[in-house]
Amino acid sequence: MFIGIKPIDDAGGIPDASNVLLLCHPGAEKTAFSLRMIGDALQHDRKGVFITTDIDPREIERKSSAVPNADLARFTGKSLWFVDCYTWTLGANHGRSAEVSDIVVPGPSALNDLSIGIAQSLQNATEGPTAVFQSVSTLLLYNNPEMVFRFIQITGARLKASNVTTLFVADAAMHDEKTIATLRHLTDLTIELRSDGGKQMILAPSLGIISWIAAEQ
Repeated sequence: MFIGIKPIDDAGGIPDASNVLLLCHPGAEKTAFSLRMIGDALQHDRKGVFITTDIDPREIERKSSAVPNADLARFTGKSLWFVDCYTWTLGANHGRSAEVSDIVVPGPSALNDLSIGIAQSLQNATEGPTAVFQSVSTLLLYNNPEMVFRFIQITGARLKASNVTTLFVADAAMHDEKTIATLRHLTDLTIELRSDGGKQMILAPSLGIISWIAAEQ
C-alpha cells in the first residue's frame, strides 16, 4: 500500500492489512504524517477511519487543510469516519461543532466503548480501509498498561481480519524501553519519525530503510 510519503513508497509501501507502529521522537510531526497517509488513501478512493484520543476531529480537519492532498473535511461522513474519544474529556460546554457521522466514545479510559466504536466505523468503511489510531500513548496514560496491550493485540487482530491497514501512533518520549518493546512486538512493523534541523526524518528497517532519511527525499 502506497501512502504518499516518498521514502516509504519507494521502498514498496506498507503491506496491506498490516498493523504499523509510528514511533514519534521529540520534534516529530506525527499529525502531519498521519494526515498524509490517510489523505492519500482517500484521494485514491479508499475508505478511512481516524481514531483520535488526543485531538478534536474538527482540529484534525483544520490541520489537514494545510497538508497537500489531505483536506479531510470534504471526505468526512462520506469515505472518512472519526472515532472520537477526546472531546468527551472537555465537558459539555466547550463549543464543539459535532458531525453526525462522528462516533463519540466517553473518554480514553472506556476501552470497551472504544472497541464498539471501532467496530461501528468498520461497518461504514468497508473494502480494506486505512485507519489511524492517534494515539496509543493517551490510552497508556488513562489505563493500566497490561489492559492497553491486550486492547491493542485484540483490536489489531480484528482490524487485520477486516483487511484494514492501521497506523498506531505512539510518543517515544512518554514511555520506557519495556513499553516501547511491547508495542513493537504487538505490531507488524515500526516506522520511526524524528526531527533533524527542522527536517522530518524516517527510519523503517522492516521496509529496508535502515538509516535515517528525509521524509521528502
